[in-house]
Amino acid sequence: MRVASRTVFDFVRPDGTTAPVETELVYQADDPFAVTMRFRAGGSVATWVVGRDLVSEGMAAAAGEGDVRLRPVTSRVLLLELISDRQVTVFRVPAGTLRKFLGATHELVPPGSERFDADAFLSTVLR
Repeated sequence: MRVASRTVFDFVRPDGTTAPVETELVYQADDPFAVTMRFRAGGSVATWVVGRDLVSEGMAAAAGEGDVRLRPVTSRVLLLELISDRQVTVFRVPAGTLRKFLGATHELVPPGSERFDADAFLSTVLR
């Protein structure tokens, strides 16, 4: 079982201007701690996997200390920073869209009820 949502995040260029980027958010019950974000632009797809807890926390206050950071700017807009070896990519994210997506993930797998199937994970990794 999964939850998926297509939306648009605004890529923030270094000069402060923005460009829309088609974004798909995916949550799967068999990987209950993760949210997959797929960004489609110019025929390319970039995929980032982030913690669902980080996304939840970032809705209310600054969250994340590593490669992914999320924080509210206003009640309607969040700022998402994705940090790689080569660059920092910044997006303005519609808070309502993310809130609705998270609500659907919480209905599917309530917070605190997540389970990690180590055997299934190892069988996938060790193939």
